[in-house]
Amino acid sequence: QGSVYQYSQENTEGEEGEGIEEDDDEREKEESGKYAIVEETCLLQLFKRCQECGEIIDMSEIKRWTCGSARTLSYDCLKCHATVKWESQEKVGSGRGQVFSANHSIPIAAFITGTPIPRLCDFANLLDLDLPSDRTMRKVIRETGSVAIERVFRTWQETVREVAVNAAGGKGLQVSIDGQFDSSGLTASNCKVTVIDCETKMALAGVAMHKRMEGIDGISCRMESEGTLLALTELVDDGIPIRTRVGDQNGMVNKILRENAKTEHIIMKLDWWHAQKPLRKEWWKLVKENPQLAPIYRAFFNHLYHVHHKYPEKDDRPRALEVVQSFVMHIQGKHKWDKSDGFQLVTECEHGQLKRMKKGEKRLTLKAGSPELELVREMLHKPRFGKAFLSAASLIDTAINESYHSLSLMYSPKRAPLYYQLKMWLSMLHFNSMKLNDLLGTRNEI
Repeated sequence: QGSVYQYSQENTEGEEGEGIEEDDDEREKEESGKYAIVEETCLLQLFKRCQECGEIIDMSEIKRWTCGSARTLSYDCLKCHATVKWESQEKVGSGRGQVFSANHSIPIAAFITGTPIPRLCDFANLLDLDLPSDRTMRKVIRETGSVAIERVFRTWQETVREVAVNAAGGKGLQVSIDGQFDSSGLTASNCKVTVIDCETKMALAGVAMHKRMEGIDGISCRMESEGTLLALTELVDDGIPIRTRVGDQNGMVNKILRENAKTEHIIMKLDWWHAQKPLRKEWWKLVKENPQLAPIYRAFFNHLYHVHHKYPEKDDRPRALEVVQSFVMHIQGKHKWDKSDGFQLVTECEHGQLKRMKKGEKRLTLKAGSPELELVREMLHKPRFGKAFLSAASLIDTAINESYHSLSLMYSPKRAPLYYQLKMWLSMLHFNSMKLNDLLGTRNEI
């Protein structure tokens, strides 16, 4: 009735008169949470007297029952002849569809934070905490959460795509595309394909595929190509201008996009990590057989990455390729040569004066005509490497897709087929919210 409880001396002092330090969790908060955990025995202490007339109640006459996380108590007062019913939570909904609020909120909160329902049930059982049943929670997610998540996701994606188009400034978007399977090899059942804008780093489209879907016909490797086509055509139909796409060396993806009228105009560029990966494997094999080439291996890939980033423009890539291949001349100790040596655009190394070696040290070189030199020359002049290098993108790649995929595993683990599309949408909402905060300068990492 408006009175303020005053702590007694007994409550505020210890046995020796020392003040008790107040815990952070016990300090009074200006705003309390909506829900609180109350132990059963403590709850019954509130019902020693009738809430209508104040008469003492026989505790054995109080009826108690649970409905998921909610408690309901009922008793009959002999003095005021009233039947009092108390419920621990308010109800939401209308008519026969009314449910206790926490029974509705708990499964939704678990789903949108990526908490598996079985793990939540295990947690409740260990704590002896009443929650809605597994079946009830899945029903709420299916009938209420799914509809709401899709509505929110569609609204957010309109904003995300608008921001991306504005950031492109009318030049057309450059996007990176990559897929993630739920398992390696030909046993995958699910695949998610994501299209991310390389300028704003936000996910523009995401598609979840299953091998039983029409057009896949149980062949796992088709999921990424079909998903990529579906995601890009969705953006094109939505009026999103796409200029360039970056992806890996997936022949099925490239073929299906070249043959489709809606996506054939999009310029294809190869992700740099995938472009150099086959060459790196060949180098590893060579170094394993010839350990003395390990220092040359490190020097070459430093040279390769430097040249790749130095010549980002498409018109400069042929010259950049010859600069990479000039490493064969460099490791022979030759830093100038004639065009007759197989080079058309480059006739000397681009580095400055080399540092003098310390006394006793010797610069590692390969003799002309040696088997090791010829193996290196053969690797760098393979048509496959030349084609991949010329088509590789310098300033954009699929690394941001890998970053998204690692976050998405919080929501849709690789072997969780249920609600796979919904969970993918949730991970995109999470990912895009962080990227929008980056653009606004409001992201705060804790």
